[in-house]
Amino acid sequence: MKNTKCILREVISQDLIFTLINLIFKLISGPLLLLFIPMFLGETTQGYWYTFTSLSALSVFADMGFTTIVTQFSAYEYAYLEINDHGYLVGEELHLNKQASLFKFVFNWAVRVGLIAFPIIIIIGIVMFAGNNSDEKWLMPWILYVCASGLNFTVNVLMSFMEGCNQIAHVQRNRVCGACITTLGTLLFLYKGYGLYSLALGTVLGGGLNSILFWRQFKVIIRQLMKLSTTFIYDWKAEFKSLIWKYAISYSSGYFIFQIYTPIVFQIYGPEQAGKVGISMSLCSAIYSISTVWMYIITPKMNMHASKKEWKSMDKGLLKGMLMSIGTFFIGATFVSTILVGYQKEIPFLDRFLGVVPIVILLLAWFFQIIINGIAIYLRAHKQEPLVKLSLVSGIYILISTLLIVRYSKIDFLFLGFLTSQILAIPWCICIFLKKRKLWHS
Repeated sequence: MKNTKCILREVISQDLIFTLINLIFKLISGPLLLLFIPMFLGETTQGYWYTFTSLSALSVFADMGFTTIVTQFSAYEYAYLEINDHGYLVGEELHLNKQASLFKFVFNWAVRVGLIAFPIIIIIGIVMFAGNNSDEKWLMPWILYVCASGLNFTVNVLMSFMEGCNQIAHVQRNRVCGACITTLGTLLFLYKGYGLYSLALGTVLGGGLNSILFWRQFKVIIRQLMKLSTTFIYDWKAEFKSLIWKYAISYSSGYFIFQIYTPIVFQIYGPEQAGKVGISMSLCSAIYSISTVWMYIITPKMNMHASKKEWKSMDKGLLKGMLMSIGTFFIGATFVSTILVGYQKEIPFLDRFLGVVPIVILLLAWFFQIIINGIAIYLRAHKQEPLVKLSLVSGIYILISTLLIVRYSKIDFLFLGFLTSQILAIPWCICIFLKKRKLWHS
């Protein structure tokens, strides 16, 4: 009986419970947004909406994989620490001091980079939207949305630090509260006819609540770490420099792999077609995001296993996470494909999406990305980034192929470059995985 209880406790952890709550909320909020946007926005406004979200993803050039490194480094130190009943970090003094120094470094970096990057993103958007002949009032919603995204960026960086401290449950609880107020606010503003302001104001509400909840949840640890960091200095720049340029290439390439489509279509075909591309991508990427929750909840533990060289536990975690992710994706993709094939002509708002062919191509591409993502999490848990060349080549290939497809082919084949790049990347990725696993674990 005790063994059964222990097994259940291990499987049904708080990390999983709160992550599943977040998952369930996404299952509800995602379709609601996909329903409300075509109901309360015109085709042109829908195009601006999704182009807003794609351009704001330029923040990846500010992040450059920094949040992933923060989670890894934080988990490596936390492997020798724990949080006591009073909410304080306790454990080996050296690792505690290093953790404090790391938090201060992360906080300073997030604020400085945010103050530089997001004004640049605002300017890029202004230049792009000003060139489109439309009566849409986009300027103030755009500025407000990017500023709110900047606040979310800073909080998310700090949350990644806490995730490294194995605080997945608390972070997920904060995220679901923030997502809830963001979604409800956005839906309400859409219903009231606020147009593009709905996206901006919803993001403001979510970012503000996230900030408040983060401080309330972790203020004891934050004060402790900031106090310790005044008496202990560790040169994290040296350690980050060895990884950040590799992560920068990989994550920057990710923008061209995952986000470039809507801005390209906006420039060439206009906001109406961009809206169809954006809402279709949101649908498919939502299925992918929900599926990869299984890998997300084990990422800090993978880093801690790597810190202690517990290789068998790492392999077991990867296999379990990948199988659960693939199974979840298969169910979601099958459901969406069935609805589109059977009811796209019968349900009016479904004409705001792209056709069956481009969405099936997109779903297949995201399926292969699940495998690549799992391998990447496993390899990066070793404080290494061996996928730099693969990411760079994929980004360049997708950018060039997508521009050629948009110019010389039908929009039905927009995501063909994405799919073929994933098919070509799979064997390359597996070869790197087998080679590095054998080298590092020996």
